[in-house]
Amino acid sequence: MIKNYYSIMFMGRKIILTIIILFVCLSVQSQNLPNDTLVFRYRHFAVEYQQQVKQALHGLKGAESQLKVAKGAMAPHLDFKSNYSYYGVPLKLAPKDGALTGEDLHNFYSMDMTLTQPVIQGGQLKNTRLMAEANIEAMQNLVNLNKQEVMLAADRYYLTAVAKKEIYSLTKAYRDVIGRFVNIIRDKVDEEIVGKNELFQAKVRYNDAEYQTIRSEKEFKISIMEMNRLMGFPLDSVPQIRDSLPEININIAGDNGIQKALSMRPEIGFLKSKIQINTYKEKLSVSKYNVHMGVLAGGKWGSPSPGLQIEPGFNYYLKANLIIPVFYWGERKNTLFAVKQETESVKLEMEKTSDNIRLEVRQSYFNLISSQKQMNFAADALTNAQKNVEVMLDRYNEGLSSVLEVLDAQTYWQKSYFNYIQAKYELNLAYSRYQRALGTLTDTY
Repeated sequence: MIKNYYSIMFMGRKIILTIIILFVCLSVQSQNLPNDTLVFRYRHFAVEYQQQVKQALHGLKGAESQLKVAKGAMAPHLDFKSNYSYYGVPLKLAPKDGALTGEDLHNFYSMDMTLTQPVIQGGQLKNTRLMAEANIEAMQNLVNLNKQEVMLAADRYYLTAVAKKEIYSLTKAYRDVIGRFVNIIRDKVDEEIVGKNELFQAKVRYNDAEYQTIRSEKEFKISIMEMNRLMGFPLDSVPQIRDSLPEININIAGDNGIQKALSMRPEIGFLKSKIQINTYKEKLSVSKYNVHMGVLAGGKWGSPSPGLQIEPGFNYYLKANLIIPVFYWGERKNTLFAVKQETESVKLEMEKTSDNIRLEVRQSYFNLISSQKQMNFAADALTNAQKNVEVMLDRYNEGLSSVLEVLDAQTYWQKSYFNYIQAKYELNLAYSRYQRALGTLTDTY
């Protein structure tokens, strides 16, 4: 009996030492890890795959084509035209060669080649080109805006998957710790050292730990599927991710970056381009009320020919046109006023967006600093919880603590570790959101 008792005590100490080592390893596994380059990699995959970025890129390509159209409108245009007409009541030509009556002309046909060069178009061509250039800038900012949103989503899904994986590892470790402790108590019950109530108390905790493990595994696998969908990977694939979230240390100056955000955010650039577009649109809307002038040259072959002959012949022509608008009953003034209201509306939208960006930067900065403090506190709390488990295990081994006290210490450790993982997740995500608020997210490491 005494021999079995000491054998159980020796085995218990060995298992307890293993448990303590396991706790220590879990507590430091996220320390001293290299920078997480995977986050940049998955940002790139998401940007390359996501349809909203591709849609914005198509819009950019369309804007670039419109600029080519606008530039082409300033160059000479060469046109070929042909027509044919038949008149039932003919055109009577003048008599010739002493005839009493002229010939009847039923068929009218011609082929024209015309070269046209606009000279003065009231600013229409120039402002159309400038408006197309401003539209390209707007589309480029729209592409950047969509990229920023997709990269933030990539960070969120990736960090969630890593956090779920770390939580899953924690629940398995906690379940195994309780399982080993159950075995220690079972041996003591078999040797009639302790009562069965202690075994039942440990089994209840083990069953709860097993339930949490099953649940965390499900949540981890679902998070991987969601991440795969964003990246364009097969849903059942297993992408490479970290085993645990990095414990980062934020070192940001007191300036919370509002001015930087106002200069970097693509929303501001997009609205500035829209204001430019509307400015050129104002000039374009009244261009038809300005002086217009153009010249053209061409050649024509057909019937009737020069001299009103039935036989087809060739002729050429040079033309110039000049239009000077005089009076349109206030149409120019009202047209310009209507377009200016659009410009003022966009300016107000930019003021509103700037206010929202200032608020977003301040909030994200405050959230980042607070999350850093929260993670530091969670790390300290985890260290204390770990020491508490070590003390309770030693006291239980010496017969000074009950099973329930040891189980509670392990539960508090698990909760502290969960809080630590959650704090790391919130800090990493807060940093990504702060970068997004500044408009500085990038997929280049």
